[in-house]
Amino acid sequence: METLTVPVLIVGGGPTGLALANELGWRGIRCMLIDEGQGEIPFPAGENIFSRTMEHLRRWGLADRVRYSGGFPPDRKKSIVFATSMFGRALATFEKESNADEPTSSAATPEGTLIMPKMDFDRALRAQAEALPSCDIRFGARLIRFHDTGDGVESLLEKDGYQFTVAARYLVGCDGARSVVRRALDIDLEGSFAQGWNFAIFFRCAELDAALSRHYGVSITQLHTVNSEGKPYLTVVNGTDLWRLSIYTDEEVSPDARDVLNRVLPGRSCEILKAQSWAGHRVVAKHYRRGNIFLAGDAAHLRWPKGGFGANTGIGDAIDLGWKLAAVLDGWAAPEILDSYEAERRPVAIRNVNEASINRRLDAAIVPDPALDREGAEGEIARAALANRLHALRLREFATEGIQLGYRYAASPICADDGTLEPPDDHMLYLPTTWPGARAPHFWMNPGESILDRFGRGFVMVRFDRSIGLEELEVAAARRKLPISVVDIADPDARTLYENRLVLVRPDGHVAWRGDVAPKDPLGLVDLVRGAADNRRQRKMGRGVAEAGGQEVEHA
Repeated sequence: METLTVPVLIVGGGPTGLALANELGWRGIRCMLIDEGQGEIPFPAGENIFSRTMEHLRRWGLADRVRYSGGFPPDRKKSIVFATSMFGRALATFEKESNADEPTSSAATPEGTLIMPKMDFDRALRAQAEALPSCDIRFGARLIRFHDTGDGVESLLEKDGYQFTVAARYLVGCDGARSVVRRALDIDLEGSFAQGWNFAIFFRCAELDAALSRHYGVSITQLHTVNSEGKPYLTVVNGTDLWRLSIYTDEEVSPDARDVLNRVLPGRSCEILKAQSWAGHRVVAKHYRRGNIFLAGDAAHLRWPKGGFGANTGIGDAIDLGWKLAAVLDGWAAPEILDSYEAERRPVAIRNVNEASINRRLDAAIVPDPALDREGAEGEIARAALANRLHALRLREFATEGIQLGYRYAASPICADDGTLEPPDDHMLYLPTTWPGARAPHFWMNPGESILDRFGRGFVMVRFDRSIGLEELEVAAARRKLPISVVDIADPDARTLYENRLVLVRPDGHVAWRGDVAPKDPLGLVDLVRGAADNRRQRKMGRGVAEAGGQEVEHA
């Protein structure tokens, strides 16, 4: 039987697995990705691509391609409308920029969000990975079994009736909600299952977009109803003729999809492509790692699709794990750095599944009211009151810059605790900070060039005072083969934004350390950020390095 050897075996070819393949491939790490299917998406969901995800695609050279030539019209404005029924009275409208306008809509990011059909987004990630010489992408390949030997993972695979083995240093299960990898590892999901049920229909209707635009005067991205049975809500998938309709149900049911469409959208000519029942969960895996095997994406967390956190959280997992696997395999990070993956990403998943569950509860708090459809003063008063309530309760699902850019790795064992209080964490508003563990803030260095474009290959020390010597740190980094470079910035506004004269940024763009003078113990700092410091001392060492200000600090 043929045996193939590869550093990383990725099981699952959805957005998380493909993102991990791209991250590893971009770093020159050989990997193999397998998936039982052929990449088909029978029921697409999750069109909302976050700004942070787009920043990663920018680093891979993919952002402009998906933004301007993806499967969603780039100039189409995006509007979320709440109404009494599908063609009823409008109650509230939340308007957003088009895909093309998003990069200039926020000072916080060079990218902005993207709406893109899942089938097109996954296809773009796959094409990007397949073009990388270090990525071996094999759809139609099935994982039969695997075994962690301690030195690596041996797996038996099958493709086209032919079985072969793969000897990998690491295996990553990105194989979704029914993860074979997670179940084989006997890792439990913790939280609340099936908090509520829905029935959804994926369909084609060429006339619907124009009809809704005429009725509401805006291009509909999502349409939520209040007074209709089951509170149907509609999402445009591709910006033209593909749609997804969901209704709330009391239990797992499979009604006739044609009857549902005829009731919700009477008189419309619709082609039903797929219908299914689904449940909303609030669960996170108890552990993200066992030995040389890791979980990522839906294999590690499941949530309500309220806010678009699913694929974006999974891609965040892939980025965090990807650079650390590459660092170990390239020889400059200690294997213990991989323990920080769960410490960093599991709290983010808990935060996001809870936020999605809150959005679901706030949606349930909007109840039907016959007065909303009435003429005259009674109807006007009822609609005005509900509009205020919708803005108070439902805006948070669609204004999520804080969730997208503001997450931080507060308890990370490889970020130096500088002894300062953690800044406020707002789910809607992003508050730039260089607090260790946070995403390093964006600012423009030159037209079209963000400081974020300098991050990725290794560690970067952003220096706002050239008089601060970093020779000892560079010597320490060279001694441990830690890749590091220095970027000097003279912009006083950027200095204010970054809060300190020195900010050390990790390969994933998160802050590892900050201070106003060179670190007193540069070798200790290097060992901290590469995962080689004594686990009992490293956070305390980080605080000493950061806050000492050049003074001697007792680390014991």
